Amino acid sequence: MMGKTHIFIGTATALALTSADTPVEILTALAGGALGGMMPDTDLDSLKNISDINTKAIAGTITAVCFAIDFFFKCGMIQSIRDSNHTIVLTGLVAFIILYFIGAAADHRSFTHSLLATVIYSVVIGMMCRPLAIPFAIGFLAHIILDCTNKKGVRIFFPSKRKVRLKWFYASKKANIAFYYIGIALTVVFTAISIIRWLFL
Repeated sequence: MMGKTHIFIGTATALALTSADTPVEILTALAGGALGGMMPDTDLDSLKNISDINTKAIAGTITAVCFAIDFFFKCGMIQSIRDSNHTIVLTGLVAFIILYFIGAAADHRSFTHSLLATVIYSVVIGMMCRPLAIPFAIGFLAHIILDCTNKKGVRIFFPSKRKVRLKWFYASKKANIAFYYIGIALTVVFTAISIIRWLFL
């Protein structure tokens, strides 16, 4: 599937599976789901593809907006970073940068689309901002599972060369459009439900 689809399937899945019902849980589900949904495709050459640049811009914007809301309303994401061991946070940041370049150098749908990468990336994200780790992992896994449904296949058990491919859909055709709008709709619905639970339950 295409990048924007993965972002919104990631946010919808993170909201659903974390049962977010506090401001910090809602914000981390949106930011973590978006980042996790985008991250496996760091193995694409984004500088040559405007679609991939847009994907990273969307994920970055969602994350920035969530952190801005957290900053002004003091929901807890930024406070969790402040309360963490700064050496661990800095180590996580350095490790994340290294992982980004490792992913960029990897073949598409290999290392960054694996269970191994899910664990490593999620641990590193957790080192930087602990509340983001689980929503990020959910978004990351949602991306991998969705890619397994198309015809090209994913090396989910990397370093094994065996690919998992269900051959249900093409990555950039009608199914992608359907999942894109489903992801947006469910993100809106689950966000609204989470806010209602926070306010009234």
